Amino acid sequence: MSRSLYGFVKDHESVTPEEVAREFLCLPYSYGDARSYVEDLVAGDPRFFWDEAGALCTVEVASLPLCEAPYVIFDLETTGSSAGKGAITEIGAVKVVRGRVEDEFTTLVDPGRPIEPFVVRLTGITDRMVAGAPSIAEVIRLFEEFVEGCVLVGHNVHFDCSFVAAARGGVPLPNLVLDTLKLARSLVPGLKRYRLASLVSHFGVRAAPNHRARTDAVATVGVFLKLLRLLGSAGVHSVGEATALGSRDRIEPQKGYLAEHLPCTSGVYYFVDKHSEVLYVGKAKNLKARVKTYFNGGDGRRKIRRLVREVAEVRYKETKSELYALVFEAREIKRLLPRYNSAGRSEKASWFIKLDMGERYPVPERVPDNEQQDGVVYLGPYQSARVLDACIEALGRIFPLRRCLGDSNKSGGVCFYGQMGRCAPCSGVDEEEYHTEVIGGLIALLRGEGGEEHLEALIGERERLADELEFEAAARLRDLLAGIERIRLTRVVGDAKGVQALVTPSTEPGMVEVFAFFRGRLVAHEGFEPEDVSGIILFAEEVLANHVAIALSDREGADEARIVTAYLRRRRADIEAAHLRDAEDLVNAVVRVVERVAEADETLGA
Repeated sequence: MSRSLYGFVKDHESVTPEEVAREFLCLPYSYGDARSYVEDLVAGDPRFFWDEAGALCTVEVASLPLCEAPYVIFDLETTGSSAGKGAITEIGAVKVVRGRVEDEFTTLVDPGRPIEPFVVRLTGITDRMVAGAPSIAEVIRLFEEFVEGCVLVGHNVHFDCSFVAAARGGVPLPNLVLDTLKLARSLVPGLKRYRLASLVSHFGVRAAPNHRARTDAVATVGVFLKLLRLLGSAGVHSVGEATALGSRDRIEPQKGYLAEHLPCTSGVYYFVDKHSEVLYVGKAKNLKARVKTYFNGGDGRRKIRRLVREVAEVRYKETKSELYALVFEAREIKRLLPRYNSAGRSEKASWFIKLDMGERYPVPERVPDNEQQDGVVYLGPYQSARVLDACIEALGRIFPLRRCLGDSNKSGGVCFYGQMGRCAPCSGVDEEEYHTEVIGGLIALLRGEGGEEHLEALIGERERLADELEFEAAARLRDLLAGIERIRLTRVVGDAKGVQALVTPSTEPGMVEVFAFFRGRLVAHEGFEPEDVSGIILFAEEVLANHVAIALSDREGADEARIVTAYLRRRRADIEAAHLRDAEDLVNAVVRVVERVAEADETLGA
């Protein structure tokens, strides 16, 4: 989960200035001039815009004009010629906005292995220089924040991106990418060589590359700015069009008329070919704006270019909310199985928490499968590796999990975490107690079968940090809490037996929303005034009477529970989960939510 303002707004899709002050900055109260304060924070940043309702949103970077988009031009030095055999020794990056350098990111990196003599001669980077430098695990998180919402640019950039992906466990950065090598070959045909040094000479760029990351990145900046001017002369004006350049399958902009009849409301859209076959199904908060991005060069991916070439018609269905669009999209994809939805897109949850109960002091581990083994417990499956990692880190704050090899007491020593009481073996906890209290408590918490007091303790610690103006630490703790609460909530709603209900404050003042699930499928959703007890009881009785018939129409509805819980987490709403055995269970859940909201309002007022 990102700790930056851009990542916060991106995750929420739109936020009010007060939400930025309260949720992101963790201010103990919301200033009356939050709007002007946030405006100062995002002034001149093309990644943000204010919508008509006064909420802060992030732009589709691909649709930005080339002259307005934020770029990070970067270069790496490595120990080898491939990401599989080498490692990063240096990163140099320059952030450019509207043609001007705004920021830089430069650091040596400890590759964790010796540097070959040939590489030393080429780059001048020695083992002694990188000794004591931060590891790639430390650097990559900072680099991710530096490039958020920007277009990545480099010379033969996919080489550099492969090393970055390897450093992120094989997961590429989500940013759009422009390669100055490919752009130069398309825009400046006829050159004998297209090496960076050759282009620097051709364009008369002052900075000369020397196989050091920062210097080469600066030289690439000069080349890229020259290429931007050539792109404009060639009639390429948006980032999306630039990413499509160099391919024979470039998106035809004249298909934009297919989006003109769409409303500016939330809903689901269908791309249909000339034979009336549905090629792709998508959802949008604004149907017209979203579909237009396909036809104005807003997405340079090869799959999307093929899709747009086949589209003959765009159909749509409006929904009464973004949430309904999310759920309806998932149902339509399962019903229609459009071939462009299945290509390159999988929603299968494939991550698990593994606990090897045969170990003396087992610890939770993220694994990609659940191969059945004697004495091994698996929790899951879960979709997001990132959220699951945050969850595991938070569990280490809640429970005294083993932090060392568990044998430090034999030598009379206690590990660093043991000194704080956060390593069970070093704190004198025996194996039986560890399995029963620590691991048993952990499993119960994630299964929604208890442990709420642990979460409340972490919430209290977050509030204490915010009160003491330790905003960065409070924000980190907030992200960890969100991870564990999301994992727990998804498990409770998606996997539990019987009818499950979620109750949350509505976006409409003075109202609560109720979501009812059975076998992971959303079977009912309604908004109520908390005082409307008879309406809440009637809703619960109808759900309990009809949920089986509704769910039988779709036996694979588990993704709907994940969709709704993820949506509610993005809203940062107070959520109460309840197992419905009778209508009174729902009434009590509504009361608990209303009481917590009232307590929060009193705290803010104080």
